[in-house]
Amino acid sequence: MITRRNTKNTTNPTRTCDHPNCEEAGTCRAPKDRSLRDYYWFCQKHAAEYNKNWNFYQGLSADEIEEHWKNDITWQRPTWKLGHGTTPRADKIKDSFGIFEDIGLGMDGKHTPPTKPQSNFEKKYVQAAEFMELNIPFTHTDLKKQYKKLAKKYHPDTADTDVKEATKLFKKLTDAYKYLTERTPK
Repeated sequence: MITRRNTKNTTNPTRTCDHPNCEEAGTCRAPKDRSLRDYYWFCQKHAAEYNKNWNFYQGLSADEIEEHWKNDITWQRPTWKLGHGTTPRADKIKDSFGIFEDIGLGMDGKHTPPTKPQSNFEKKYVQAAEFMELNIPFTHTDLKKQYKKLAKKYHPDTADTDVKEATKLFKKLTDAYKYLTERTPK
């Protein structure tokens, strides 16, 4: 690439257009080839002309173009099918916080579903659902129907048990309903 000084202004060196017989300032960069390492410098007019004829895939076969497109999907990074390829070795992973055990993924890489709730949030959610006699997962509509049914059963005015016990159960029902309502999608 040739760099020339503009003869009009000698204090500010500028490139001239790389197009033959053009003395305009070369302000637009255009790649010489697919490597995108070397560039021409053209004026706007010649850059537009060059861009009309530029073909990044020129000289490649259809299979090579398709392979390039496929690699572009993953940003030129290697990939492999799920379950194949590299797997982390148990002796290389330090699970100081027991994260993999908490989610039922042992250090051997095999998934075993947890037998108990994973957090206090889940414990409380399960307890509230059990009290309301709901099977998880349930919808917001299921929750409302069950609340109406149990409200009649536990309300102090209609309950078969004594008033203090009914009041306690009705409060527990109301608390469970509020808790589950906040955490159940509508």
